[in-house]
Amino acid sequence: MDLIATPRHSSVFIGHRNLDDGTHIIHPHRYELLDKSAHKHKLFIPAHKNFRVVAIAAPVPPYPGYPLDPPFRSRFQARFVDPVGSLTALENPHTPEREWPSVYIKLREIILSVQFASEVATPLGAISKSTLPQFPQTALAKLSTLCTMFPPPKMLSPNQLAVLVLTIHPVLVYAPFVTWALLSRQAEEAGIGNLGNPHLDNPEDATGLLGYSATVIERVDVKTVKITFVGSDGVQIIVQAPAGPRQLQSFNLDSTFASPRFKGLLSAFLQAHALGWDISYIPPALPSTASCSTSTLITAFASLLGYEVETIHMYKELGGREMVMRRKIESDGSTTWEPR
Repeated sequence: MDLIATPRHSSVFIGHRNLDDGTHIIHPHRYELLDKSAHKHKLFIPAHKNFRVVAIAAPVPPYPGYPLDPPFRSRFQARFVDPVGSLTALENPHTPEREWPSVYIKLREIILSVQFASEVATPLGAISKSTLPQFPQTALAKLSTLCTMFPPPKMLSPNQLAVLVLTIHPVLVYAPFVTWALLSRQAEEAGIGNLGNPHLDNPEDATGLLGYSATVIERVDVKTVKITFVGSDGVQIIVQAPAGPRQLQSFNLDSTFASPRFKGLLSAFLQAHALGWDISYIPPALPSTASCSTSTLITAFASLLGYEVETIHMYKELGGREMVMRRKIESDGSTTWEPR
């Protein structure tokens, strides 16, 4: 929770707030009554005299989550953000002069229709397994940037279309089959082709997103490389992407150890990296299996771009903070966070 103190109006802070590092935010009047000679007072942080909660990241109905503590419960305002409005606001500028590919236009219509349908859904829709989940607010922005940098062919194969949908809507990997069937029907009615089954489709596809495959990687300077992609229709795209300072490993995927699945996922990794995306959002080739050669893919990806690999052991309860910070024990036994 992020609490922002501003010197405006009167104090609204009452009670205390527990922080993750073991310290507590308390009322400034109570802090003045503490014995400053004791080390225990370091566990308490005084709030500003004009403390106000001006912004908070918290779930708001109809979304599930945990409510605020009583001191904050009645002291903030919630603003509803229109899902469709946020989608179009984050989308790249749509200039009338540009001729967008039909895949982008029809997928955009499907995304907006799903968002509109979710807004008028009945209360039973929240528990219905046949309801399509809302697309992320970044779905249109990711789709437009991808189609801008890598122009799609006139028709995508069922497997390529399924990978594209899972890339802009990763939660569909865990959606029930009936949900995927509803989305497949919408894709067929929109005229963009059949939507392949992400669990049973052919994983031996050596192409990345939108049918592109990486062929050449060349260094431009210390922090930049030039990657050449070739599409399924022979279109060649050359893009620049960030790189590490280490020596680049020679790019050769024609060896026997590189399977078509490995080549396709590695090309998708390089595309996501060139677009500035997190490669963790690239869907696996076989979602139903426990292993997709993740460690080998990451190692090859890093060596081709000159990066050094650092292994972080993760578990289910691990939060985002533990990935970049670690606990530190002070001399008095209290704990705090410090960068790794």
